[in-house]
Amino acid sequence: RVATTRWLALDLNGKMACTGKASTWRSSALMLLALCVSCDAFLSPLSLRPPTLPKRGGIADSARRATPVSKLRMGAEYDLLSGVDVVSVASGESMPVTKAWNKNGGKSLVVLLTHWGDLTCWEYAQKLRYSLPELQEKGVQVTLVGIGGQEAAKEFAESNGIPTTMLYTDSNAACAGALGLSPGFGRDTPQQPQANDASPYLRLLPMLLGVGSPGTLGRVIYGYFGDRSSNPKWIPEQLKRTQTGRFPYVDPATFDALGDGYLRPFELATVRLQNMISVLSRWEQLIPDNKDLIVQQGGTLVFDGEDCTYRYDDKGILVYAPLEEVLAAATA
Repeated sequence: RVATTRWLALDLNGKMACTGKASTWRSSALMLLALCVSCDAFLSPLSLRPPTLPKRGGIADSARRATPVSKLRMGAEYDLLSGVDVVSVASGESMPVTKAWNKNGGKSLVVLLTHWGDLTCWEYAQKLRYSLPELQEKGVQVTLVGIGGQEAAKEFAESNGIPTTMLYTDSNAACAGALGLSPGFGRDTPQQPQANDASPYLRLLPMLLGVGSPGTLGRVIYGYFGDRSSNPKWIPEQLKRTQTGRFPYVDPATFDALGDGYLRPFELATVRLQNMISVLSRWEQLIPDNKDLIVQQGGTLVFDGEDCTYRYDDKGILVYAPLEEVLAAATA
């Protein structure tokens, strides 16, 4: 807790936060971000009865926006994205985003991530990294497109163990604009500036509390209480990857005292705390130049050739496509 207090008292460069409206809102938003995901920051003891949580792999109906295959117009998403250019992180080459994945035909999983410093982006990528062998064995092409610049993408790739060959940058969220993905609280469209002069950090604050970000608080709480109906194997793998023996970089076996074969209390919250520390320590390097885009949401699509067979539009922070659902669509 002492360490957490110190993090909250410092700005992202390790200096005391400066004055001014922009800095005040930025500091407030980042402080709330830290509060929402750091262990025992605001929750009561584990003996309390947990709230009703989504079923395994699920998200509350009010927070979902998955599109059934039968309701998709085949080729519509492909056509909408065909005129959008992205830049390969591995080669620096600019190309149509459809060329980035549609190389050999067959199934393609295309994830339009949020910006490179967003907690959703980090958590989702860590899940996908664990599932890459399964996807590759099935011949599924995986393409991840994030909002921001090349250097930020490389920092993200190194921190999360993601091959740069599958990463692409979309500096202005043009892909999100083409598909009409949620622009985040207080914005009209992904391609337009903020609707008013309020700081982007002022928009991030209510989203962290669930305003304009349906399902966010439920997903945060879920990480503390655990879920006996779920056994996300990516979490022990991620904890093992980062363990140093010092909190919060603990050995995954630390949670074995609570049993095994399910999502243990505080297990997911610990991963999120680690991600929060990594993000806050390099926030200015990871976020896009266009600060309006820090609230921009992403989406997930599965293509069979040029036909979109699955689509999920993120509704808020930490509210993204259920991994089991994505894998089922991609490997069917």
